Amino acid sequence: MPVKSLFLQIDDDETEMQFVAREFAKARLIITLLPFTSGREAVRYLRGEGKHQDRSQSPLPDVILLDLKMPDFDGFDFLKWLREADYRLRLTPVIVVSDSAVPDDVRRAYALGANSYCLKPVDPSEFAKRIQILGLYWAEHAEKPPTCPVWPPNAPQPNAPPES
Repeated sequence: MPVKSLFLQIDDDETEMQFVAREFAKARLIITLLPFTSGREAVRYLRGEGKHQDRSQSPLPDVILLDLKMPDFDGFDFLKWLREADYRLRLTPVIVVSDSAVPDDVRRAYALGANSYCLKPVDPSEFAKRIQILGLYWAEHAEKPPTCPVWPPNAPQPNAPPES
């Protein structure tokens, strides 16, 4: 039986977000999408700020779908923030979904910690197939890092230098 997954989706194009939701539904994937139209808004959610303080109501995502080209705080800014963030966040898999095939964009996304880069093809039917396959893989087949609500006391955080 498939496990329900929580995907946080960051894209300034609401039509694209609705497209992804429709394609996940067509593929009968058990995915809840949390849509955010800006990287800054998503950061507030992930930090648990304001109305997002209660993690029982605003749980951390299993996967993040990220557009790169957004105004103000773009996908590159978001990746840099996430990979330097709290230990509970920095291991969250990030799938970049972008229409940029520029090699420097792809290289930079991976260098900043993207786990996958899905190019949006021009053909909508091809994009639909890619989104369905991406959702199926990340929701039902990929082994994702377990969430850790509380880091063990006195244990070093991942990537933290050892105390001398």
